[in-house]
Amino acid sequence: MTMSCNQRCLSLVLVMISLFAAGCWDAKDVDQRSFVMGVAFDLSDTDEKIMMTIEIPILTSFASQSQSPQDAKSLLASTTGTSVAQMAARFETRTWRELFFGHTQCIIVSEDLARESILPIIDFFDRNPRIDRRLTLFISQGKADEVFHTQDPVESLVSIQLNQMLNTLTNTTRVVKRNFQDNLRDLESNGDTILPRVRSTETEVVIAGGALVKDYKFIAWLGENEARAVAFLYNSISGGVITVNVEDILYTFAVRSASTDIKPVLKDGQLSYKIKVRAEGDIVETFYRGPGGAVKFDIPKIQDRLNQVITDEILHLLTKLQEFKADPIGFDRLVYRHYPKFWKEHQENWKDQVWPKASFDVAANFNVRRTGILEEVTIYQSQG
Repeated sequence: MTMSCNQRCLSLVLVMISLFAAGCWDAKDVDQRSFVMGVAFDLSDTDEKIMMTIEIPILTSFASQSQSPQDAKSLLASTTGTSVAQMAARFETRTWRELFFGHTQCIIVSEDLARESILPIIDFFDRNPRIDRRLTLFISQGKADEVFHTQDPVESLVSIQLNQMLNTLTNTTRVVKRNFQDNLRDLESNGDTILPRVRSTETEVVIAGGALVKDYKFIAWLGENEARAVAFLYNSISGGVITVNVEDILYTFAVRSASTDIKPVLKDGQLSYKIKVRAEGDIVETFYRGPGGAVKFDIPKIQDRLNQVITDEILHLLTKLQEFKADPIGFDRLVYRHYPKFWKEHQENWKDQVWPKASFDVAANFNVRRTGILEEVTIYQSQG
């Protein structure tokens, strides 16, 4: 029987654990640990306020060669408490196995709990030396534990599925890919960051858009176009497609490379930013509804339209961030580096007074390198 991707992944993890544990005086056998692949946090109806849910793989189900599709691949367990360390200790008294967070793929915080603060949640993981800083911190639209209850007919572990989905979706520019270490760097700087949004149905997990966090508190959702603007400003675009309308023809542009340069400018006491976006890629599809005929590619018009779309999206996002008086991109750090005296004078009132009044000069430069093997687009009028 061939092994699935999840099975191979877990098998490799177990082999590596066995190799590194050999000869260590304080090492524990694999069967003496509970490997926490994902953690979810919700508000609790009890006096203890927080509910923690963990997803643990059932290792014997992955090792077995005679398993049915109905066999459980993971164990979900929940408890309540006032701190993460307290709840982790309660899990261990129930299972006798030590919780091991070294392979944790994701941490999900519900929107209700995140509105109060995510700081008490992430502090435990920030202090844990065994945590993989590449894990992803999500904000869930709805209850966080419901994400782990998704009954996907293909995937065995929701935690691994989330991680793999996010890596794939990064190439669609629908979400912002930021790992735990990136989030910590943002939060420790000024308390602001942007996290990916996740929601679930009974059979599907959906990752799209983002969650704006200010002073460690969730304050607003960001749509997919806003998330794309964030990705450009974070300089983290690694692919994706952008569709633009030029004279009633839809052109889909696939991003092959992109970079963003942001420079603060201080003149007569007024702060502004020059933002330059550069991108190269290919036209991978055209779509048209109308009379038939052949239409040649007007590359300059397509590039101008791409420039305008991305410029508008970035300006829209920046206006929204200023309205919320939130700076998750780190514009304050740029001022600190380039104008330390100005920063020293205004750091106390940065979010409330200086940041909301900053102006922006955004310039996008998209370059269409290829249009495929077709020199022109042949449009056929649909019948009926």
